[in-house]
Amino acid sequence: MKFFHVTLGLFVVGCVADKEEDARCIGETIICTIAGTGDQGYNHQNQSALDTDLNFPNALDFDGNGDLLINDSRNFLIRRVEGEDLISAVGKVANTYAQTGPALQSPLFTVSDITVGPDGLLYIVEGQGHQVSVVDLDSSELTVIAGIQGISTGFNEGEVPLEEAEFDTLSGVAVGDDGTIYVADSVINIVRAITTDDTVITVAGADAEGFPLLDEADPNRLESPQKLAFYDGTLYIADSARHRIVSVDLDTGELTNVVGATDIRGYMGDQYEAVSAQLAEPYGFAFNAAGRMIIADTGNDALRAVFPDGTIDTVAGRGATGYDGDMEASEGASLNGPMDVAYEADGDLVFADKGNAVVRRISQPNW
Repeated sequence: MKFFHVTLGLFVVGCVADKEEDARCIGETIICTIAGTGDQGYNHQNQSALDTDLNFPNALDFDGNGDLLINDSRNFLIRRVEGEDLISAVGKVANTYAQTGPALQSPLFTVSDITVGPDGLLYIVEGQGHQVSVVDLDSSELTVIAGIQGISTGFNEGEVPLEEAEFDTLSGVAVGDDGTIYVADSVINIVRAITTDDTVITVAGADAEGFPLLDEADPNRLESPQKLAFYDGTLYIADSARHRIVSVDLDTGELTNVVGATDIRGYMGDQYEAVSAQLAEPYGFAFNAAGRMIIADTGNDALRAVFPDGTIDTVAGRGATGYDGDMEASEGASLNGPMDVAYEADGDLVFADKGNAVVRRISQPNW
């Protein structure tokens, strides 16, 4: 075993880097790589996570066993971290429409997002496949539940039966406690709900008739919405091209700015109010058990945290593109287009460092 460390005062911190075991960062806020070689590409499946090339990893979540799921988007695979290995869970390295049947025999058409719902099932949205699928991770069976295969782009205004629903570029997915599935469409600029009675309705970004809002000054207009997430019963949206995170009233469609100054792209506001800060194309975000929000500020190559007093600060990356800082404190590390973040049950944070083709962990963040 190799152990690399730096000494900070009386504390030794570092990261276990031996590829014979799971890379585990040691010490508060220490960052290390847990999957990927740093080279975009494809080499093998079902081998050491640190020996496996990834190709634009863009979405993460944890399954019911606490194993990390990684969407390896341009390899058309969803992979599971099991100990020190990276095991294929869904997909067969083929870029075409997902098909109902065994998950490892189904192709995937450029998956944009994944989430594990309250029911323990894995939900998948295909950006180019225009479909929503669900995977039973116990039986490894995939079922396509929405979208019309072969329809390159589509949209239905108002309420429609599930079997008639058409989608354009699906970009985010979240599941409510009642089983309603919410999906973001980054081209039509709306969020839609697939209800438990198999209808599809628009819940954000549209007028009362279901048509997308076009007035650029309308505070309820979405522009390239990406990841979605629930916290404490409220749905939040990464409204990426308006450079903000918003919450949505699911009854009225009214949006409330939570983080980011609307329509202002930039990198300012640290240690001040989050709602006035500047972000740059935020994609993914997550909440810890206490409600702390961590944002993948993708265009700024940074992770930023929103604190209980409503202020924001950078906690990893400093706006300079790169790949360094492993085995040191996270705020000094360099990132390259982080796309998604997720919390482990023990409080560690993992994130998809897409441009660096790796997934990294920050141990026991104290922010």
